[in-house]
Formats: sequence, C-alpha cells, structure tokens
Amino acid sequence: MASNPNSNIESVVGSFFFGEINENLVFPYPHFSDAQVEMAKEMTAAVDVFAKDNINGEKFDKEAHLPKEVIQGLAEMGLLGLGVPEDLGGLGLDYTLYCRVFAQVASHDGAVATMIGAHQSIGYRALLNEGSPEQKQKWLPKLATGEVIAAFCLTEPGSGSDAYSIKTKAIDNKDGTYTITGQKLWITNGGMAGFYSVFCKTDHVVDGKTVEKISCFIVEGGMPGLSFGEKENKMGIRASETRAVYFDKVIVPKENILGELGKGFKIAMNVLNSGRLSLGAGCASGMKMILELATGHATNRKQFDRPIAEFGLIQDKLAKMAAMTYALESVVYLTTGNMIKGMNDYFMETAVCKVLGSESLWTTIDMAMQIAAGNGYMKEYPYERIMRDSRINMIFEGTNEILRCLLALSGVRGPSEDMKELGKISEVSSALHNPIKSLGVFTKFARKRMSNMMGSKELTKAHPELKEQAEKFSQLLGQFAITVENTLIKYGKKIVDNELPQGRLADMVIELYVMVATISRTTAILNGTKATAEEKEYVLRLTKYICNESGRKIRRNIKAMAKSNDKTIAKLSESVVKAGGYGLDIINF
Repeated sequence: MASNPNSNIESVVGSFFFGEINENLVFPYPHFSDAQVEMAKEMTAAVDVFAKDNINGEKFDKEAHLPKEVIQGLAEMGLLGLGVPEDLGGLGLDYTLYCRVFAQVASHDGAVATMIGAHQSIGYRALLNEGSPEQKQKWLPKLATGEVIAAFCLTEPGSGSDAYSIKTKAIDNKDGTYTITGQKLWITNGGMAGFYSVFCKTDHVVDGKTVEKISCFIVEGGMPGLSFGEKENKMGIRASETRAVYFDKVIVPKENILGELGKGFKIAMNVLNSGRLSLGAGCASGMKMILELATGHATNRKQFDRPIAEFGLIQDKLAKMAAMTYALESVVYLTTGNMIKGMNDYFMETAVCKVLGSESLWTTIDMAMQIAAGNGYMKEYPYERIMRDSRINMIFEGTNEILRCLLALSGVRGPSEDMKELGKISEVSSALHNPIKSLGVFTKFARKRMSNMMGSKELTKAHPELKEQAEKFSQLLGQFAITVENTLIKYGKKIVDNELPQGRLADMVIELYVMVATISRTTAILNGTKATAEEKEYVLRLTKYICNESGRKIRRNIKAMAKSNDKTIAKLSESVVKAGGYGLDIINF
C-alpha cells in the first residue's frame, strides 16, 4: 500500500496520554482526491453489481460453503490483490481506498469479507511487509489473482492473546532447510490455502545460552506433512472456512523465511495492526447497511396509526445508530489518512478502530433487531444472521479485552518515564498537593499539570459552529492526562496487573479519538462546497450528539477511577469461581 516512507508521524492517540494534540495531524481531515473518488465509485459500484448476482448470504450461511466461482469472481475483479503493487499484479491501492473497497464487500456478506480479509489483510501481509524482492516476485502475482489463497497461522490450542507462548517449532537442519512441527487452531482459509504465513519458535544463541524466539516461515500448500482438521461448525460467518492446520515434520527451505529470524513476534503484531484497520472499516459499512434496514422497517411499520419511527424510544435507537456509524467512519479514515502521510506507529489507532468498530456494529445490529421486533428473530429476515456473523469481530485479531490493555499500557509508558525523572512516586504525590510550592524541583511537571487542569490544548482549527465541542474536547483531554498521572501515582508498576483501571483509560482515549475525528471531519464538510445545507445541518447534529455522548462516557470513567467497585468485583469473582458458578439456591434459605 502506498505511503510516505520518508515521514515518521507521531501517534495521535499516544499523544493524548501526555495531554497533547498536534492539530496538524488532525486538520484538515483527509479527503479523497478526484482520481480516488472516481476509482472508489467505480470499484464500489462493481462490487454491488457482482454481489447482486453472485453473493447470497442466506444460502452461503445455510450451506456453510462459499462457492469457488464466487471466489474466482472476486479475484477477477482484483479484490484479492487490493494492496499488491500494480507491477506484481495487484491494484496498488493506498490504505484509504483499500478500506473503502473492502468495506463495500463487507456490507454484502460477513463470511465473504472474512475470506478475503484473511487472505490479504493478514494472510500474505507479512510478505508485503517483510518479503524479499525474490519472495514477492514469486508469490504476490499468484496471490493477487487468486491463483493461490493465503492463510495466517498464529493461534494455537494453548496460545491465543498470549502469542509468545506458541509451541510450534522450526528446527534448523543445518543443510539450508528447517523442519516445522506443531499445530495451529481456528485458521481461516486453512484447508483451501496454498500459502501459509506460519509463526514458529526457533533456537537462538544469546550470550552463550540457547533461547527461543518467534520466526515467520512460508509454508506452501501440498508440502509433505501438512494436513488439516475438519471444517469448524461455527455460530456465524459459516461460509468462511475455518480449520486446524497440522505440521508433521514439514521441511521448508531457508528461502521461505519471512523477514529476519527471531523477529516474528513483531512481524505478527504488525500484520494484525493493519488487519484491525480493515476490520473497523468493514464494521462501518455493515452498520450503514443495518441502519438502512432498520430505518425502512421503522418507517413502514405502523402501530397506533403511526409509523414507529415517530416514537421516542425508536428515535433514540436510530439516532444512536447513525451517530456511531459517523463516528466510526471518521476514526477509520482519519487513521488511514495519517498512515498514508507516514504515521509508522499506528497500532494504537488501529486498535481503536477494531474495538470501536466491533462493539459499535454489535450494538447497531442489537438495536436494529429490537426495532424489527418479532421479524428480527425470524430466519426469513437477515437480522439474526447478521447478528451471528457480527459477534466474532470482538474476538478475532486480538480480543477487545487484550486490546484495551494494549492501549492503556502502551499509552502510559511515556508519562511513566517522564515521572521517573522526577524521583520517587511518593515524592511526586506529595508535590502534587501543592504544585506551586514545589516548583523548584517539579517546575516542568507542575506547569504541565496546571496546563492540563485548565484545558489549554485548544482546537484552533475547528469550525466556529463546533466551538463548544472543541472546548469540551480540550477540557476533557486535560482531565484525561491528569487521570493518567493520578493512576500512575496510585498504582505505580502494579498498573500492569490492574486491568479494570486499564480498561477505563482505554475507553477514555477511544472517546477522545472519536471526538477529535468527528470534529475534524465535520469541520471539513462545513468548510467545503460539496455538501448541501441540509447535509451540513445533519453532520452538525451528529457531531454535537457524538461529543455529548463521548464526554459523558469520559467523565463517568474519570469518576470511576477515584471511586469504583474494583475490590468488590475481585472478591465477588473469587466467590463465583469458588462456587463453580452462581452457587446459590433460593430453597436453601
């Protein structure tokens, strides 16, 4: 995918933990060039035409099968090589166009999107990122055209979020080959692939001792010792193929090593980082489709001689669904824009895209099913299938729980290093009670804290109509930075073992990113000439609603940091575990 290799843009989300915002990374909101607009329109229209004639989500779900001719049709449209350079047979799309086209596929069927996402968003992503010129020349043309399908092999029976605990081993045979032995679990495209990015432990000598590190290998379909389990019978995305993959002394040449030996963990994480981005984009497109279904039903369904769209509790759902869709789109395409400009450390932004996207999609389909009422529960309508398909998004490519921990712990790393320079945490805590008196030692720290208290990081480039929302963001950003410092003072190194405050920090930073992304996007629309007066009023309402909701969530989490049920939760959970479940029966009392 196209980006600027000479730039190294800082993380917008990461800067929030310092109470800082670089407006130049947020304004102006990234926009499509005329050429991109034309290409996007052509490709999304082509996807829609193909889907109308070839993608039958209900049939695919019932049969738990994706026909080969559908996959071939997707390949012929170039949808299996969206990010592959043109000289290697792909379309060479940048991150923004990649996400926009992928999202259009996702709007038609989750299983189809899962298959092509597993193929290119993660399946051969390591090859794109780390492959040698020879490896790319050998494999990418076949992968881009669908002649070969790819799969990403990381998860194992005993290794999910804890990727470093994998057991699959690659032994150096000292003759230019390696022998791989082990198994991988829940591999999408597992039995149909011809190209596997396989992560294994390899031995390395460090300071005279042998240690294990993770490395990445290409395993080709049909190699002796490669076999598969039965196709998994899944709750949703049933047409996509998921299997266990077994490696029984599979011998691969050293030419199949992807990247540097021992650097596989970083390679895997980089792959998943970009995969989470397209997942978020796909969720946004799915939400738009669901909202159309819900709006149509709410408009046509009458009760008490009125369309149910006129009743307040239905209006509340429709408003929330539209706001969540706008917020997610704003976040995803602000992220892709900065990635194109050269943001290399984007793992926090893509984690936000994945968490926000998967949870917003789930909330959206849940509300749409409620609006549809009895119809939503019947298989003749698409709601229940979409719900089943949507649930997996909160699990794969990093569970939302582990991504919240990733966001929080990655974010506090910088502020914690700054605070180390000030001395002991207890001394910092004492100084904070009277920051002015302690200026001799803590001048820089105290001034920064006072600045955060006053919310001085203004969004000067926001549209005047959004002045109130921009000021609210500034205030909340400062309060968040103070909360980060207070959390580090309270927990110190133990913050690593306290996931509940980690979760609150993550939720706050997600909402801050939502606020600034929507303010930026709406500013661009209000300043532009393409939108009608009615459309401008619509996005203005959306942004005000979103900022109010985000602000409420942030303030609630700040309060919970000071006063929470954390200790009670831990003790109550211990009781539940000890009882092996609920453990109480009313007839015993």
